[in-house]
Amino acid sequence: MKFLDNEQRVQIGFSFVMDELGIITTYGAEEKKKLKPYKVGESKKLKEELNNIENMINHMKDYPDEFNDIVRILHKIKDIRSTVKRIEKVETLDEVELYEIKNVAMLLEELKQVLDGMTLAIDKIKLYSLEEVVDILDPSGKRMSTFYVYEEYSEKLSEIRRLKGEKERAIFSCNDEYEIELLKQERLNIVIEEEEEELAVRKELTLKLTSFSKTISHNLNSVGILDLLMAKAYLAVKYDCVKPTIVKEMDIKIVDSINPEIESILKKKGKKFSPVNIELKGGTTVITGANMGGKSVALKTIVLNLFLGQMGFFVFAKEASYPILDFIHFISDDMQSISKGLSTFGAEIIKLKEVVECVKRGDGFVALDEFARGTNPKEGFFLVKSLANYLQKFNTASIISTHYDGVVEESMIHYQVVGLKNIDFNKLKYKIDLNKTHSVEIIQEHMEYKLERVSRENKVPKDALNIAMLLGLESDIVEIAKTYYQEEYNGK
Repeated sequence: MKFLDNEQRVQIGFSFVMDELGIITTYGAEEKKKLKPYKVGESKKLKEELNNIENMINHMKDYPDEFNDIVRILHKIKDIRSTVKRIEKVETLDEVELYEIKNVAMLLEELKQVLDGMTLAIDKIKLYSLEEVVDILDPSGKRMSTFYVYEEYSEKLSEIRRLKGEKERAIFSCNDEYEIELLKQERLNIVIEEEEEELAVRKELTLKLTSFSKTISHNLNSVGILDLLMAKAYLAVKYDCVKPTIVKEMDIKIVDSINPEIESILKKKGKKFSPVNIELKGGTTVITGANMGGKSVALKTIVLNLFLGQMGFFVFAKEASYPILDFIHFISDDMQSISKGLSTFGAEIIKLKEVVECVKRGDGFVALDEFARGTNPKEGFFLVKSLANYLQKFNTASIISTHYDGVVEESMIHYQVVGLKNIDFNKLKYKIDLNKTHSVEIIQEHMEYKLERVSRENKVPKDALNIAMLLGLESDIVEIAKTYYQEEYNGK
């Protein structure tokens, strides 16, 4: 069972959301890579994750200073996983690696104190004390973020360094070249002895640390979980996201949902995003509307929020409820990434075969954006109508967006993009006539992209002809088109 391929995740805006996640550590980045949809039998786990995000948000509001400390600490925690693996294999660490362990252990101790002070009751974020590790690597107890093979580790090392110091002072004060050479050789022998003793100390320290390797790994894993959970919480606060309700039945409800990537693009152009509202059940739902009417935006918004919900995120909406799904499929003729014509239609059919197999084996969600647009209109209509009827038999929630009339059957749910339905056409045309160079932008500003539930008898709005007229298409062509419209819709 599939949950969108990489290209589809980009299309719906999921990659944009992932880029918005403020991951700090390499451990958080690793947890982010492991993100996957929750399975049908994992309802308890999904609800627990959503509760954890809610808990994190509440603590962020109640303990802002503490969370600033956490962010500061996380920025300092480096990736020491390779060093920890060397400890597990009892491979003697060098001074840099021992410093890394000491520094991270001290940071984890500081992080533990902050978390304990907030009583952040999240089971999967639990840090165990590494005070003993710090003690091992800080025999003087100064708690400085440095490391050296200290003389406190070995009386022999202390004596060797004392002798080395004596030889260095003698070399400095001697004026006889021959004597200096002899002293240098003696110092070199002492240095070799010092290195051997330092190696023995590092071996002993590594051996002592082996018993703490699992605890260190556990704490680093907890850091990753904390990092990702904080990123989810910050994202939810930034976009005023909502905690979704997980239900058992195929009953999907999304209120005032947005697509942050598309909203961001529109905001840069000084435009607003029209929130999407929809209620779905098992079977087929049809969204109709003319081109430029926002059907694709509505579908991408619905798919994105459902997918995020399955992945354990708060969703970009005011209210949302849905079940755990077996799969999510999205078939879209994205003109930026798929070529037109037969190749597009062929790709759609191949993808559709995969969708049908999933629909027969489980309960999921399918979105088809202007399916069969790449073939001739009559055949396209027959295929879309057939597909709508076929999918109606299953408990999977399927949405088909189309500009074809006559697809919706009695038992199907029908939504329509409002489009230009409520616009005073003459006023809009007058406005365009005054500023013809921005005619498309003016039409888009007045286009209402909201979905409204309508009856099956509602025809697709004839916005295409209206748009053509507003954009100044030759009046003779418009008049001929009107006669064809009248013949078609008067049943002639």
